[in-house]
Amino acid sequence: MKFDHIFEPRRPRAYVVLDLESAVTDETGHKRYLAMERWAPRNGEPSRRGYTRSEDPCLTPRWPFQTIVTASIMVLTENDEGGVDVARFTTLSRPDLDERQIVSGILRVLSEAPKEAELVSWAGMLHDGPMLSLAAMRHGLTLPKGWRWLGFGGNDPVRHLDFARTTTGGFKMKPVHMAEILASLDIPAKISVPAFAVARLIYADQWDAVQEACEGDVISTALLLARWRQLHDDRADAGVVEDRILRQVIELRAGRGYTAALQARRQNGFAKAFSTAANDAAGLSPWTEEEEAA
Repeated sequence: MKFDHIFEPRRPRAYVVLDLESAVTDETGHKRYLAMERWAPRNGEPSRRGYTRSEDPCLTPRWPFQTIVTASIMVLTENDEGGVDVARFTTLSRPDLDERQIVSGILRVLSEAPKEAELVSWAGMLHDGPMLSLAAMRHGLTLPKGWRWLGFGGNDPVRHLDFARTTTGGFKMKPVHMAEILASLDIPAKISVPAFAVARLIYADQWDAVQEACEGDVISTALLLARWRQLHDDRADAGVVEDRILRQVIELRAGRGYTAALQARRQNGFAKAFSTAANDAAGLSPWTEEEEAA
């Protein structure tokens, strides 16, 4: 978290919410690894005694051989009243773009983000950051100025608000799924498909569905950010900030499969707020009901 100097006027903060989807597609790289290990398949036997197939890196390629196939990035900016606006909502994905183009697009968004913008993710220091750095190295790309700390693991607590870390006390509590945290806070998660389905959609080339899943995780993370901000900033109610984000997302992503669910959430929020206001009014001025009855 960034703390400004006490004698300087408070600067509006900006956030870059990022989510990546990836899959093992680098068969050529994995074959190079097998050659380095001097290993060839032998009737399904593991490369090391005691390995199961899923943990054997010779039989099951691990994350270095994954390719980034979809990325979704939302840039959020604060206003003077404490509200938040969606300044940008970008999705980069196959089949239109290859990995180099996707990563180049991510770096472009980072370079164009407001100065000192903070990265926001769920488990980004365990997945998105390392995947992004490795892919940039693979394609000979350079991290933009102000973001080169990502090349050191992406675990800067000042510039990277990783909710998988903050909600578990720095992983001192047992790590949990994002959907568990969001369910406890009544924030929508996995709006279009469950997490386990994304890999199947990637291998089936169902790119619209993959993009919706990636965008859904970014939207959910942005709503978690709205709730988290109120721990430190009481200028705007988290519900008001959430509604503003949802309204702008619905406008920017009209036609997506998840927009109806987001619109329904907004309407439920309006109804709940109206009911609360009516109850408060009745409690504070009970004579109004008597006047209406007369």
